[in-house]
Amino acid sequence: MRQARTFKKLLLVTAISSGFLLTGCDGDDGDDGKAGADGQSADVVAQLAVTTSGFPIPEDAILVAPDAADGDDITEALSVALFNLPEDALVVLPKGRFMVTESIVVNSASGLTLTGYGINETALDFSTSNGDDAFRFQGGNGITVRDFGVYEAPKNGIKATNVNGIHMTYTATVWEGELEAANGAYGLYPLKSQNVLLENNYAFGSADAGIYVGQSENIVVRNNTAKQNVAGIEIENSTMADVYNNIALGNSGGILVFDLPGLDKAYGGNVRVFNNQAYNNNADNVGAGVVGTVPPGTGVLVLATSDVEMYNNQITDNDTTAVAITSYLLVDDDLASYPANYGATMGNGWSPTLKNVYLHNNTIARNGDNPRGALLQPVIDGYSSNMNSKGTPQTFPAILYDGIGELLSNAGELAGFNALVGAEAQADGVNYDPYGAGDQICANSNINGNPAPDYDEVNTGLVYPDDPADVTMVDGDGNPLPHLLIDQMVNNTYLNCVQPRLAPAVVNFRNNIYGCTGDDLAEAACAL
Repeated sequence: MRQARTFKKLLLVTAISSGFLLTGCDGDDGDDGKAGADGQSADVVAQLAVTTSGFPIPEDAILVAPDAADGDDITEALSVALFNLPEDALVVLPKGRFMVTESIVVNSASGLTLTGYGINETALDFSTSNGDDAFRFQGGNGITVRDFGVYEAPKNGIKATNVNGIHMTYTATVWEGELEAANGAYGLYPLKSQNVLLENNYAFGSADAGIYVGQSENIVVRNNTAKQNVAGIEIENSTMADVYNNIALGNSGGILVFDLPGLDKAYGGNVRVFNNQAYNNNADNVGAGVVGTVPPGTGVLVLATSDVEMYNNQITDNDTTAVAITSYLLVDDDLASYPANYGATMGNGWSPTLKNVYLHNNTIARNGDNPRGALLQPVIDGYSSNMNSKGTPQTFPAILYDGIGELLSNAGELAGFNALVGAEAQADGVNYDPYGAGDQICANSNINGNPAPDYDEVNTGLVYPDDPADVTMVDGDGNPLPHLLIDQMVNNTYLNCVQPRLAPAVVNFRNNIYGCTGDDLAEAACAL
């Protein structure tokens, strides 16, 4: 059993998150509520008036252990309050720090709001819990989780599966101390859900992803801070997602957009990542599985997912690279084994290649000073020696594209995979044909933010050329060898193309519209 940790190191965390809240939104998220608490004492009425984020608590709220003292175990009271809930219930956690010793599971809630008194005012400690997730919402619709922090969950912080309408705001998921493999995996964790709105949250210390949305549709992730996780913010096998106005710092990888094989939702797309800050993401990677291969020092990583647009981000001070754009072939290069190992998921539309990734108008500075990570080590070795296209050691590319999936597709080497693709995926455009103009990986109009005299040392690199006619190096079997092409980022010749802009994501939560076509219509980031 995990030992309980103290709150001695919480001061730094709360200071950071408090500063974040001071600069965040005003707390008006469209949820209705009335101040006051009918039948409660004067002291309780004062406490119930409003949370620190400005959310008013209505008079008919269900109170969980309102008289509990700091350190009390409120597991039973919490479980009772969340069992057999009426529709549109509002459940209020007490103010203070409390122990919870079991997973709190909520099934098929409709219109539930679960709130504390504030991201720093209500803290639930799961360090002695016998469960896995701290909170797990299964099924249901229109669920809001807000204004409290979850500490030391054995596995995941706040998880939601198969929910239509999940709103997490002003919450914190924290594993204190150093980033360790023994920490829980995910902080905020919506999965297989629709209409997902994550805003104003703080995630610290996850051994997988601090803020994660997987196998979901219609997603807005905005105004969050993810610090010292393996992956700060991750969108995986998800469709129609907007990720904007977030801060990702001190993680191994700042912002990740993945399609991974073997999942029920085989592939995602139409993911926009814009107006975020991704800096100092240099933590050692303690993760497992594919996320454990993310090179430490990566600002943004796009892996085997298509239809991604990244723009107006500030990507700075990441040791390895600002942006890595890679096929799954970098993870598993044994093409002959793909039909046996991935045939079923490829039939559903997952592809190891990626298409239509458009990177533009980002400010990129001071990346690549200490590139590392087993996944990229041969590439790092080549660029740092004379074994690259320039023949002399180079500053590691700030934008790196592996190019191998595109090269093999253009050479016809992957055409046999078309026979694996099912009819539904084919109709959705999944194929292994040569890349057309709309499939290309493009990077232009990005801004070199390096100071003098290092201004010119912001590079774009291709591990392999995308045109078979440009292949000049092969092994004894005729397979292409890495060419390690490199050019300056500004006005580069390798990825100099333009793609159509992607459509904004739309979240419909409790019949209100959120995102760039809804409540953020006047937000500056949405006009870019």
